[in-house]
Amino acid sequence: MLKQLTAIMMALTLLVSGGAGVLAAEDAPKGMEETTKKLLADEYYDYKNGTLELSNFTEVEVTPEGEEASGPITVVAALAEFQTVRDNIFTFDRKETVYFDATNGKMLTATEVGAFQNDTLTNYKEQFEHLGKKMNLGWIMSLHALILLIPAYLMFVWGNQVYSSSRFKIENNLYGQKHTFN
Repeated sequence: MLKQLTAIMMALTLLVSGGAGVLAAEDAPKGMEETTKKLLADEYYDYKNGTLELSNFTEVEVTPEGEEASGPITVVAALAEFQTVRDNIFTFDRKETVYFDATNGKMLTATEVGAFQNDTLTNYKEQFEHLGKKMNLGWIMSLHALILLIPAYLMFVWGNQVYSSSRFKIENNLYGQKHTFN
């Protein structure tokens, strides 16, 4: 009875704690992810499809100034994390802030966002100091290691086995060491 009760309590704990991450997840506004993918594919020729992750969403109501101003619009700022791949070897992890006009369903450039003169949007970009790109050096370092390891193997292991004349002479009984005395 105690074992069954313990198993039930553990199952309930896993269900509650496992669902907490799903409930806390932020969702992008409708169309933002597809529009961001299109923008990144146009901006980066080496954008790797399927690597886009949007996080840290902030919604701000702004009123555009000018002749085309029809009322307030909702701007969603997010952190976009994605990869670019060059020559199938050089991979880069990139992080950028992206701005989406949820009212009109289009991406906004940095100059359009700067024209709003909104402190919330200005501070949003400034809070991420780790933006930019980082090169993944795994493949490159392994290729460089091969440049050092292959010659070392050829010099110290393979070369000693191939050019060992005494080993050849012993294996083929050229010294006459395998005869018996009767």
